[in-house]
Amino acid sequence: TVSFITGKQGSFLRLVEEEWSALLFFLQVDPKNPPAHVDPSHTERLAIFGDERRRRGAQLKVMAAIEIKLPGHFTRNLGNFESSEEGPATDTVVIREDDFTYALGRGGSTRKKLSRASNCIVEYVGHVAHLYGTKVERSRAKQYLAWLLQQRSSEPIHVDYQDRDDCTTIMVPSSSIGHVAGPKGSGLRSIEEDSNTFCFIQGAADDDEQKPLLIFGNQQDRRLAQELVYERMANKYEEPYDYGYGGWGGGGYKGGKGRGKSKDKDRYSDNRYGGGRDTSDEYAFKGRVHQPTKDDETDTSPITDDDAAFLMGPGGKTRKKIVAVSGAAIEVTNGMLEVTGNKEERERAQKYIKLVMAQRLGPVKLDKVSEHDDLSVVDVPAEAVSFVTGKQGSFLRLVEEEFGTLLFFIDFNKYSKRDQVERLAIFGAQRDRRGAELKVMAAIEMKQPGYFTRRDSQLPLEDPAEGFSTDRLVIEEDAYSYALGRGGATRKKIARASGAVIEYIGRYAYLSGTRPERTRAREYLGWLFQQRVGPVEVDYNCRDDVTVLQVPKDCVGFVTGHKGMSLRAVEEATGTFCFIEGGRDDPYRDPKPLLIFGDAECRKSAEEQLLRKIEKKQLEGWVDEEGSGGGYGGYGSRSYGGKGGGSYQNAYRKPKGGGKGKQEWGGGGGYEERGGYSAVGSSPAAFAGDEPL
Repeated sequence: TVSFITGKQGSFLRLVEEEWSALLFFLQVDPKNPPAHVDPSHTERLAIFGDERRRRGAQLKVMAAIEIKLPGHFTRNLGNFESSEEGPATDTVVIREDDFTYALGRGGSTRKKLSRASNCIVEYVGHVAHLYGTKVERSRAKQYLAWLLQQRSSEPIHVDYQDRDDCTTIMVPSSSIGHVAGPKGSGLRSIEEDSNTFCFIQGAADDDEQKPLLIFGNQQDRRLAQELVYERMANKYEEPYDYGYGGWGGGGYKGGKGRGKSKDKDRYSDNRYGGGRDTSDEYAFKGRVHQPTKDDETDTSPITDDDAAFLMGPGGKTRKKIVAVSGAAIEVTNGMLEVTGNKEERERAQKYIKLVMAQRLGPVKLDKVSEHDDLSVVDVPAEAVSFVTGKQGSFLRLVEEEFGTLLFFIDFNKYSKRDQVERLAIFGAQRDRRGAELKVMAAIEMKQPGYFTRRDSQLPLEDPAEGFSTDRLVIEEDAYSYALGRGGATRKKIARASGAVIEYIGRYAYLSGTRPERTRAREYLGWLFQQRVGPVEVDYNCRDDVTVLQVPKDCVGFVTGHKGMSLRAVEEATGTFCFIEGGRDDPYRDPKPLLIFGDAECRKSAEEQLLRKIEKKQLEGWVDEEGSGGGYGGYGSRSYGGKGGGSYQNAYRKPKGGGKGKQEWGGGGGYEERGGYSAVGSSPAAFAGDEPL
């Protein structure tokens, strides 16, 4: 038995020590003077050190193992027992043989569940459940075990839960029971596992409109389980903003499901404008985050479980979006809705909650639109509504997630004529709303070219206002994909570095922000375009948005990396815009200035990363630059190849493997950091990462 208990190389004892944070080892017995009742020829003594509760847990685990090896060693004459002690003690409950596997669960999962929910140590020694804890904990564990075994017999369970302090009750509509319970109860098991609770639906399977779902455990765990149940209940609801419009399949206006294959779907497979991959499982909003202050108060109001489930939304997405947009904290506890924050945050949250709940009854009516200072409205042409909505609202969800906003149609009419418009409401902070608005405008412009740009072409390209406003910048046709980048990476990079909101609508870049932000964005884009045709020189002496890093000429290729990938990785990680000023192949310029643009903290982070690369190159001497030398056609690479787009190993060696390019900058093997095609002479839409093919 000793070797069985010890395990291979002490593995079992180590496992017990780890589980119970105890110390276990065998004691040596003096064969000439053994303790009473110890036969040194047949018995070894195992010492267990730790506090009382941990020692008892480890002891029961070892007893269970011994009982497996020697059935009846501890349980031969053991029956049901209930201690009268109020404090820690052990009760025992005999489990029938045909119930044992059910009470244990796969890998002991059911036993562990009962233990976590009751806060009582539950261990099965043979077919006897040992329950260690206070009298209250032992009593709960016995009740939970009895209810569990009662479920196996299919006998209806009736619990007087009204006055219990270890139970939360949710009235689940009969239409939602399947969503909550899941196939063969897998849904409830998942909730129990995630929340350390014990849950079951009370009563027989009949036609009652509602069934009480009982959740047992400590208060914090029950609250988590309650939220998980609400999220599952919400799965029966449709997305609030998909009012009968089909998604990518174009089933559309008569409530079709869009099963047909739309030609637009393949063109936007990257999921920029609706359709594509559903990111609901990764729904995380930017938006506001509630920061507790002394001005916080909590508004409470009653809410039904069905309404609470709708407010949570599938996966909790609806509540998360309201929290992100309002800045308030929102909780549902014991049938009460709690909204916590300062006065402004609470008012915003209450308004958004009412608007969301109104969607259960149909299209939202919004009176006095001009009186809402947190609202922007976009007129969407009827034939673009399905496109803008996306499959099951996927595009609108993406916009909400990216900008921390709340979007839905108001006064929506799914039978609108083709020449009519629908109004899309966007709630949130000014900058967030503008970002969402521009994203939606870009999608509409894609569906109906000229819808916005034809109107805006009569406006000045620059707004002289110092505050938040919008400028526009014309993007040449052959520079569009270059300015966009794969998956929009270049556009996003310029936006992060400049601090402006940047969106490409048609062949215009819309730049929204304060005047300094708009100016920086315009300059960065100008330098970006200039890189396509030649070296960029910047008068950076008087600028406060740049850090200049002098890079030794023989380190340039290593710093920029193969096709600029290394430098792009730094930009992505730090939110900066970087390039080497002047031509890399200039043999008389050493070191070469690498310009880092962005806010001070981001520039510092980028500088530190780049300095480490330079140091590595200088310390290690020769570093394999095959493919990582960074040379390739097009100045946009920040490390430059020759006419054929070959890679320079250093400034004095010929291009390697390049073809015969016709242009001085950007031959056939040249640049595409951003759009995925040669920067000169290719179709601007051919390789756009998040634009039409």
